[in-house]
Amino acid sequence: MRDLMFASFMVLALPLAFMRPLNAYLLWGWTGMLIPTSYFYGFMADARLNFFFALITLSLIVLGKVKITNYQNNRVTWFYLLFIAHCTLSFAFGYSNNPLNAQYFEVVVKLMIFVLVMPLFVRERQHFHAVFIIIALGLGLHGVMDGLKTIASAGGHNMAGVPGSMMNDRNHLSTALVLSLPVSYYLALYSRARVVRFGFWMLLITTAIAVLGGGSRGGFLAISVLGIWFIVTSRHKVLAISLGLSAVLAFSMLAPERWTDRISTVQEAQSDKSFIGRVIAWRVSTAIALENPVFGGGFHAVQTYPVWETFKASPGLLGFLDLPVPEFAPKAAHSIYFELLGDLGFVGLSIFLTFISYALWNRWKICKQIGTSNPQLLWARDMADMLFLAIISFLVGGSAVSLAYFEVIYMFVMLMELLRIHVEQSIPKRQQPKARND
Repeated sequence: MRDLMFASFMVLALPLAFMRPLNAYLLWGWTGMLIPTSYFYGFMADARLNFFFALITLSLIVLGKVKITNYQNNRVTWFYLLFIAHCTLSFAFGYSNNPLNAQYFEVVVKLMIFVLVMPLFVRERQHFHAVFIIIALGLGLHGVMDGLKTIASAGGHNMAGVPGSMMNDRNHLSTALVLSLPVSYYLALYSRARVVRFGFWMLLITTAIAVLGGGSRGGFLAISVLGIWFIVTSRHKVLAISLGLSAVLAFSMLAPERWTDRISTVQEAQSDKSFIGRVIAWRVSTAIALENPVFGGGFHAVQTYPVWETFKASPGLLGFLDLPVPEFAPKAAHSIYFELLGDLGFVGLSIFLTFISYALWNRWKICKQIGTSNPQLLWARDMADMLFLAIISFLVGGSAVSLAYFEVIYMFVMLMELLRIHVEQSIPKRQQPKARND
């Protein structure tokens, strides 16, 4: 029944996709984040919906239904083209006999295609709003499912990942869900219909409960940092503090003893075998990078047995730590920074950190341009703040998970750039800072 209902919905959505390329693009993004086939068990379980809507979108572009001349030239596009060129070389020169190399290179190519065509579609306020909606209804619905289970079980629910996706365990899923919280908050503030605003408030609350009850230390750190930054930067201080106190209250009521025991091990990292295993994986990743400083070892080479065996005793950049030579099987990097370092070398990590830093700078520039003299653009300032909070949360939560190629963070960086362009074009020339004539 579930498969049939969703298939019927997709049939109804098809005419909308062909009628308007933006609709096809939004469905492409939504199916990529929701991964609806992970919830099916019948004839829809193998349906390649994301590929199908990607094909429709790209076909409409090729057929001229979207004017290429409408493409908004921007710096992030050039950063991304440089990044994908570097990824291609890292893939080509990576260690052999690594099936993950081709798998993750394909992931990067697909996500880059999606974000690189975004400047064709996202130009006006309603376009930004629509992209936020697909993120909330994509990532957020995973949070609703786990949040409701956590409430129904009084905190006893064990979060699992989303099969067949980068959110395939609870740590990855928790970090990903934190990124959706600022998006849901923005939509709860700016949606016109009261019932829609209420829906996004419920989405935010249940997703936060899912993260707090999920038992992921990375997710807990990410949502804690998000809450602190949210209170500090928000223009709605009373609301921000109220939400923060509500989250603390809900956490104290729902969190079972096993969860608090697990989180308390954050303070006991030196005696935590799981943490020591991660540090060893970080050490191996740095050793790979030192051996291959420009292009790295290829995607997830650290998880390849021959590579792990070669470098497991190498000191790398963490030789000052007293760590044993591991006897266990290869481990994932468990950190976006060490993941990128081992995969793409120092150059790849530098490119990534450059466009992330540029996105944070864009937020500062947007806020400076809008100031207090453009109340009609306060929505853009609030959106920039929410994008900023999501990126900061990713940088914190990502320190404990291998989620460097998660599509949403690349979307946020591009959205911040397009938002800056929109603000610059919306502010009358007389209000923009004048160039100095030295």
